[in-house]
Amino acid sequence: MASTGSLAARRTVIATVAMLVILLLLLGGLLALNFILRQPPVFDGRDAAVDGNWLFSIYGFEGNLLRRPANATFDSQGNIHVADTGKNRIVVFDSDGAFIATYGSPGNGPTDLTGPVDVAVAADGRSYVIDRPGRKMVIFDPSRVPVEAISFPDDAPMSVTIRGEELVVTTASGILIGNLDGELLMGYVDPGREPGQFDRPNGIAIGPDGTLFVADTLNYRVQAIGTDGEVRWTYGEPLPAGHAIRYDGPGRMFGLPASIAADEAGYLYVVDGLNGEIQILEQETGEHVETIGDIGHEDGLFYYPDGIDYRDGRIVVADKFNDRVQVFRVPAAAGVLDRALPLAPWLLAPLALLALIPVLRRGRANIMTPSFADRLATDARGQQVAEALKKVVATPSLMALHQDDYKDLKWRSREFKDDRVAVLMDEHELSRENAEALDVALHARGKKVLLSDDPALASVATEYEITVVTYDEILETLGVQDAPEV
Repeated sequence: MASTGSLAARRTVIATVAMLVILLLLLGGLLALNFILRQPPVFDGRDAAVDGNWLFSIYGFEGNLLRRPANATFDSQGNIHVADTGKNRIVVFDSDGAFIATYGSPGNGPTDLTGPVDVAVAADGRSYVIDRPGRKMVIFDPSRVPVEAISFPDDAPMSVTIRGEELVVTTASGILIGNLDGELLMGYVDPGREPGQFDRPNGIAIGPDGTLFVADTLNYRVQAIGTDGEVRWTYGEPLPAGHAIRYDGPGRMFGLPASIAADEAGYLYVVDGLNGEIQILEQETGEHVETIGDIGHEDGLFYYPDGIDYRDGRIVVADKFNDRVQVFRVPAAAGVLDRALPLAPWLLAPLALLALIPVLRRGRANIMTPSFADRLATDARGQQVAEALKKVVATPSLMALHQDDYKDLKWRSREFKDDRVAVLMDEHELSRENAEALDVALHARGKKVLLSDDPALASVATEYEITVVTYDEILETLGVQDAPEV
């Protein structure tokens, strides 16, 4: 074990190097700012973070909270329609987040809702709600009264959007296109892994030229389909045969692409549900521009987000497992720097330091607790959960007890301090095992998630602003219970 002196020396060196990098970046930023201030403002939709562009969050209305909202969309007036999945309804808010109305009734009738996951609103006020558990799309008139339900007995509906007078619906195996009366007349339905084929595409956006941009969810990619039906480009690719969701090879660009939106400036915004991020792509080429966002519970952060929509310089995100929707300005321009490079070569050196950020950025640490480990060891779906986690951090004793449960799950031991554990036990009335796990989480670096099914431990961890994920939440995120039969 390294001595206290050597550890302190290492930390001093790391701090010195980090400070030097920061100072150099600040110098580069000042030089870039000098150039930018001399140029006319240009919008191109890029930024390194999303929380600074946060406008507001919507948790509910009049004490009536949202529950697991799967999607949200803007109508032509800028109002926000939320598919409030957990409460089987659509909730409408104005452009400032003030409550307007609800529509849709829970139940088992032909036009009742049993789990709405998406909504689209036409210019004439009609709205179209995808009810995935009910395998139907319910059409509401402009006064928000249900008038018809379109059934999908053979191919579950996934999402809906509107292109002019056309209705575009994704299903588990492709895309259907029809009119606003709900008549789906044509499309591209072809399940599979090849370009132009689909596997549970969970979202679709439409470019100014009519190109369809598809979040091909279980193929872990985005596809651009031209108006001629040809694939223009793909970003990402299906996981190699024989590999499960834990695969982390070079071709994997997404944790799970859950939804997608397009702006008028040539950019796409793809929600990466498992990574709590939004990836920005070029519409024309599919080139990756930026990854924004981070996992967390505070405003401006995401906790397994699901749906997204864009309108008039704003994006709305269904932050599903935070039980809210969030509204952001589209991130501000950074492309000015790209255009500045030919005119100012002296900016290259500080900008090159930005390439160090992905190298220095630490991955997320999943900290195991006894309650979660017990579920993992005894549940029949534990293998799928283990594959999703890939690797975990645990105390030595917990690791010794459970590391052989699933051989593909990588365990890393992390020590704790007895004096700190004793304080946590005394202050919060925790068991020793839970206090040890919490101490590991409190002193882990970078992103950290506490895996726990113990409500008392979760409550204490939340006080310390540590993200907590339960076993059932991972199952729900993976869609294990909703998986199609093989």
